[in-house]
Amino acid sequence: MPLPLPTPTPRRLGLLVALGALTAFGPMSLDFYLPAFPSVASSLGVAVGDVQLTFSACLLGLGLGQLVYGPLSDRYGRKPPLVAGLVLYVVASLLCALAPSLAALTALRLLQGLGGCAGIVIARAIVRDCYSGRGLARAFSVTSTVSMLAPLLAPTLGATILQWTTWRGIFAVIATFGLACLLVAWRLPETHPDHHRTDHGVLDAAREYVVIGRQRAFAVPASIAALGAATLFAYISSSPAVFIGGYGVSPAGFAGIFALLASVYVAGAQTNLRLVRRVDVHALLRAYLTASSLALVVLVVVTARHAPLAVVLAVLAVTKFCLGGILPNATAETMAPFARRAGSASALMGMAQMVLGALAAALLASLVLAPAVGMSGVMLVTSGLSLALTAVRVRRSADVDAA
Repeated sequence: MPLPLPTPTPRRLGLLVALGALTAFGPMSLDFYLPAFPSVASSLGVAVGDVQLTFSACLLGLGLGQLVYGPLSDRYGRKPPLVAGLVLYVVASLLCALAPSLAALTALRLLQGLGGCAGIVIARAIVRDCYSGRGLARAFSVTSTVSMLAPLLAPTLGATILQWTTWRGIFAVIATFGLACLLVAWRLPETHPDHHRTDHGVLDAAREYVVIGRQRAFAVPASIAALGAATLFAYISSSPAVFIGGYGVSPAGFAGIFALLASVYVAGAQTNLRLVRRVDVHALLRAYLTASSLALVVLVVVTARHAPLAVVLAVLAVTKFCLGGILPNATAETMAPFARRAGSASALMGMAQMVLGALAAALLASLVLAPAVGMSGVMLVTSGLSLALTAVRVRRSADVDAA
């Protein structure tokens, strides 16, 4: 059973806000310097498309590192590995600001991702420690809303910083964000008591991943969550090429577009927060995916016909709104059966999300199609596969760990 927090509702909300900030390491690490892609390319003497490799490297680190932090948090508690990961993140971010070449920056971005993923995976595990049932889906909607404030503000702040300094200053600001989260993490309560902890070593942890991954109660919703993340990252990684390169939008204009679509995601998460009180989580998930897939069919058509920017943004907004419900609901369905092994389940799901997102970004970087067409096509494939998976029968009320 999840641990009830012996605190009043306002303090629970404060905890969720803090956890939302920790899950924002993905958007802060990836979105903050998107407007700086041309500046990075010019400074390091490479093509803008090559800078996408640093995006994929960070995304890969954010995914693979979760496989380490998840079991560590199940064995030693949530706080020690969280603090260690955030220290690594701050140091790597500062070194990124000093990177002399694209190769060095790519390697350091991988290291940065390996540190920042601690906040993502352990924050999800803490939410699972404290909530269950429909409350779990609502809690993930709150943390998702908070974390999406990062892409809402990050590109705008990045574009503003570029007016006063170089892309290296952006990484100094990212390091400051990491330091602030480190201070927050230091004050968090420990939600994983000794009697709930595992005693797994490295081999036991690997076997645990195999056991969890083979269970349909995990594999199906985790695959939906991973494909949903790939849909989102296909948009994020391609957006500079689509809007700045394809439509000639300025870095400041790009930041405004990015913020607008991020606010649509937040609106979707807030709508989902209200709907899950009355509607079955899985039914909502299927409805969101249906609407998203239909919108992406339209997006493929309008981008192939070189539609005006306003039309593309309107269709993208439908998908972003749906993702505001898809990701928290798929996450809740994935985590619900794993009370005792929440860290390992969170890590395995998070790894799948980030690795699939990195593959989608790398694929888009190598495609010879127009950026907008490639982006919409990849997003349609990932959304369609997610929709197909909702038809797979899973016993959704089962608590595997309790059994």
